[in-house]
Amino acid sequence: MMKEPQPPQTKTIYFFKPQWERSQSRSVKDTKSAKTFSPHHRSPITDYRLRITLVTFLLLLMLTGCAAPSRDRRDAASSAEPTPIPTAVVPNKPTYTVERGDVVYAASYSGRISPASETSLAFPMSGQVAEVFAERGETVLAGVQIARLDTTELERELALAQAALEVAQAQLTAVETTNATQRHHAELNLALAQLDLDFATQQSGENPTPEQAYQIGRLTILRDLAQLAVDELVTAVDPQLNANVQQAELRISELQAAIANAVLIAPTDGVLVSLNLTPGRSVTAQEPVGTLADLEELEVSAELQDNQMAELAEGMAVTISPPNRPGETFTGTVRQMPYPYGTRGSADVPPTDETTRFVFDNPDDARQFQPGDRVRVAAVIEERPGVLWLPPAAVRDFNGRHFVVIQDEQGQSRVDVTLGIEGDGRVEILEGLSEGQTIVGQ
Repeated sequence: MMKEPQPPQTKTIYFFKPQWERSQSRSVKDTKSAKTFSPHHRSPITDYRLRITLVTFLLLLMLTGCAAPSRDRRDAASSAEPTPIPTAVVPNKPTYTVERGDVVYAASYSGRISPASETSLAFPMSGQVAEVFAERGETVLAGVQIARLDTTELERELALAQAALEVAQAQLTAVETTNATQRHHAELNLALAQLDLDFATQQSGENPTPEQAYQIGRLTILRDLAQLAVDELVTAVDPQLNANVQQAELRISELQAAIANAVLIAPTDGVLVSLNLTPGRSVTAQEPVGTLADLEELEVSAELQDNQMAELAEGMAVTISPPNRPGETFTGTVRQMPYPYGTRGSADVPPTDETTRFVFDNPDDARQFQPGDRVRVAAVIEERPGVLWLPPAAVRDFNGRHFVVIQDEQGQSRVDVTLGIEGDGRVEILEGLSEGQTIVGQ
């Protein structure tokens, strides 16, 4: 029988054989090599290493051929032109010129529009509010009642004190009436005794008989006793009775004054800009419960620090400007400052108002504002005309030492300077520089 032709067998070449196939191949080949040994036979491991070596050599050859021309060009360029070093960028510093002009030191403060005349309202006594007769924002006249405290207890005590006074006065009147009657009786007795004495003396003549002389002596003694009785009646009233009357009268005066103090009365004409009173509320004596102001005269009040007030003086000129109206200013004056910087208060009587007051030169300007509006107040503290000056940025400071860097034909040099006042972007140069010099800034 003829054998059927079989398809040709192909052999797959693996650079990397699977582990299981390599193991199987080794076992089969080991079996064959055990049967027949050939000195020219190579193992699969040897073929694998040869293939790896050949592939590696070809790759290195290709990389070397591609990289060689580029390396040569770099080497040629390096040998022809050296690599330049970048130049450091030096920033340009600003320069300034010493000039001559005016240096003005001014200060600015924040203030509010306030009434020029304000009166704090307070009860002179403690108590509970019974009635309120006015409201906040209401215009009142001097002498008008604004509120009243509850005086029920005071009125009850006043009634008792008045009754006590009536009793004391009745007792005193009764004693005084009795004493007056007794005095009148004593005075009549004295008059009668004097009458008898005068009659006996007249009847006896110049030479009275013994009986007449006796009678005259006896009548004289009776007249003296009557006079003594009259004299004793002058101090017969008990001093305690008078004391009781005076004490009752004093108590009534105190209670009447307390009832009068229970009413809060407007001391002047004005507007109640504040009033914190409601019926039933308890108040303390001298505790402010409202403010009465004259809105016809307005000014600026500002709470300043001690160092700010030390730079000002009463009568100094200022400018007043509203922040919501740029460019609009009004002239004014420092009207009053608290002690010790001004005339309000003293060392013995501290001022109750610690604010600094500025008044408008033109009262009509003040009427353009409302109480409470914010304004800015500026004052020129010191002005130096025609002096040397520099911008503050041109002056350097090191540990309290002020100096500048001068730029001239010889180069740069440091010079110490003495400074004066500063303001509006200018600082005064007192010593160390001259006009026209160029200064290097920081």
